[in-house]
Amino acid sequence: MTVQFQILLSRFLTRFGDQAWDFAVPLVLIGLFPGKLQIVAIYFLSIKIVQFFLTPSIMNTIDLWTRKKIFKLGIGSQTISLILSWVVIVFFSDTLKEQSAQSWIFLGILIILGIFSSIGSSLMEVSVGFDLAVDYLKKEELPVFNSRLKRLDLMTEVSAPLIAGLLLFVSFYNFNYFGFSLIALINLISFLPEYKLLSSVTHKNPESIKIAVQIKERQNPLREFMNGLKYFKDQRFAIPMIAYSFLWLSVLSPHGVLLAGYLKDSAHLSETEIGIFRGCGALFGLLPTFLYNKYHLKWGLKMTANRFLGFQLLCVTSAAVCFSLNSLLGLYLFMALVLFSRIGLYGFSIAEAEARQKFIPPELRGRINGFGVSLTSFATLFLFGLGSIMPSSADFKYLVYLSAGFVLVGFITLRKWKITT
Repeated sequence: MTVQFQILLSRFLTRFGDQAWDFAVPLVLIGLFPGKLQIVAIYFLSIKIVQFFLTPSIMNTIDLWTRKKIFKLGIGSQTISLILSWVVIVFFSDTLKEQSAQSWIFLGILIILGIFSSIGSSLMEVSVGFDLAVDYLKKEELPVFNSRLKRLDLMTEVSAPLIAGLLLFVSFYNFNYFGFSLIALINLISFLPEYKLLSSVTHKNPESIKIAVQIKERQNPLREFMNGLKYFKDQRFAIPMIAYSFLWLSVLSPHGVLLAGYLKDSAHLSETEIGIFRGCGALFGLLPTFLYNKYHLKWGLKMTANRFLGFQLLCVTSAAVCFSLNSLLGLYLFMALVLFSRIGLYGFSIAEAEARQKFIPPELRGRINGFGVSLTSFATLFLFGLGSIMPSSADFKYLVYLSAGFVLVGFITLRKWKITT
């Protein structure tokens, strides 16, 4: 097996399990707390808030520790969190349903476990995609590798929820959580081959052993986050990362909770129609994974990034115009343009990943990528904050216009990008 194949296979295993688990957990929580969607919202919002503050500090370990220790920390935290979350849900489900003081304690435990799992997943994503791959693959391989990596992510995004949804219906005698347990088992057994594959990669090229880092100090998470900006001195990676974070300030995503809520509540689309829309979003996202390398060879990194993001801007501004028509035709044109915008978004995201891989100094990969994760987490929190102060479906149009505006800001930011060697 080639190094690239080993890394991609490890990513497929962990992403498939993660996607299935992330799909199953909210459904199980809704079953435990019927009619209490705010509890599910609290679960995910708490994870995002803590991830926002802790991620830069946790990612700092990538710069300070050996890769094997990072793999053990990332995969280990996911493994322990999954097992304990399964135990809480399966064996203490009756207590959770009581909605007593004790049930809130168990919900708090689930949130803490979700935080550890989420941070472990982010740690592995950054460590493998933006550290290991950069040192063990040739630079000319990176565009193809990133395209394939994004393709795998989208494939699991479509297939894992579908399979998980079918497994949730599986029952065994009176064990209500049999299907959920199968999903947990699939995720669990993916961790060992993932670790074995990644560990074998590190043995293939002894010359790529990590160089001792110069930054030795450890700071508290809040200070680590506040100091994150000072590492954004090199516009070669900072500008595309900042531009990318603006794209997260958009509700114009087939997978977005706010857009799905609007389509269900105000547009009166069925769950089937919304599900098809979401699936098509992933399929449209696959297109740039096949096109990116061709355009990269023709135009280079900078122009490819600009043109993909420019195409997204064209689609979302046109979608906002169609949305303002307040007609059934306008709605379907709006949805179609949102789907086409995924081509631009995912194409640009591949270019943004390549910029990180090529231009972030090896000794700062953890800190800078960790701050990048915090930027996107902050954008998500800000977006949900906007949604909370504009709760009426009639106000959704303002979110649509703001979303197009943020994509425009991202495009203008990217135009300032200069690549120098």
